[in-house]
Amino acid sequence: MLYFIVNESGGSGKARKTWLKVRKVMESRGLEYKALMTTPEITAAELAGNVTSLDGEIDLAVVGGDGTINEVLNGIGSFEKVSLGIIPTGSGNDFARGLGIPKNTAKAVDFMLKSPGRKIDIGRVTFDGGKKRLFAISSGMGMDAVVCRKALSSRLKDFLNKVGLGKFIYIIYTVQTLFSMKTEQFKISFDGKDELYQDLIFVAAMNCAAEGGGVPMCPDALPDDGRLSVCIAAGIKKIKAFMDLPVLVLGRHKKLKGFTLKNCRTMEIECGNPQTLHCDGEYCGETGKVLVEILPEKLNVKA
Repeated sequence: MLYFIVNESGGSGKARKTWLKVRKVMESRGLEYKALMTTPEITAAELAGNVTSLDGEIDLAVVGGDGTINEVLNGIGSFEKVSLGIIPTGSGNDFARGLGIPKNTAKAVDFMLKSPGRKIDIGRVTFDGGKKRLFAISSGMGMDAVVCRKALSSRLKDFLNKVGLGKFIYIIYTVQTLFSMKTEQFKISFDGKDELYQDLIFVAAMNCAAEGGGVPMCPDALPDDGRLSVCIAAGIKKIKAFMDLPVLVLGRHKKLKGFTLKNCRTMEIECGNPQTLHCDGEYCGETGKVLVEILPEKLNVKA
């Protein structure tokens, strides 16, 4: 039995159309499945928890965007018995892109059904005295986190999704946030070694290469290398950061002044004033201290 968790309201209606295509493929092949739909009362995390509490091995697939995938990850009760498939429907689809999953729905279903599965890493953040949240793509503080928070409640994003330009909302809010945000001093510890960053614009801990609809923060990041890949922008004037944005979008920022790329297994972040924290684009709140860890080979994914 293949269980689908479906967020029909995602992508400003695109997710429902995608699900209808998935259902057609499954039924045309005579394959057994069960669809579980999210509602305002029942989240994807709750559905994932219910399914993964069943006995035996569980074949689970998500029809949704990166936010829905993140909810499912945080609802899974036992990763050891779960194989996860992804049918992307969102505006960003950074997780599917990072795993090489096709955008075409029929091809994505075929890809999932034929895949033998592979083990990948998952990130975890601990904040606010013990709260924990998993992430598949990235977690960060500073500009990119504020952009994610704004995009989650954006009417403009809904409009752009409807005309197939949803990922441009991240560019719009990035420019707006860059010039309006207040930068801070951060102390960041990589595997126990402390470093200070003045006027930090953002710090992004990456499991996949790209976030925000395909921006390659850490072009060499791999979801199965047992490491966090970290990108930091700090100590530069905002106008220079703005001029460098096209270089960042192209993934050619490794040698730019003010940009730091590192690999580590754990990262601790401290700042004087609470800052916005996100996981896979989902708003986690405002906090001043965060522990980020990589959990090697945590998830079996059909990719």
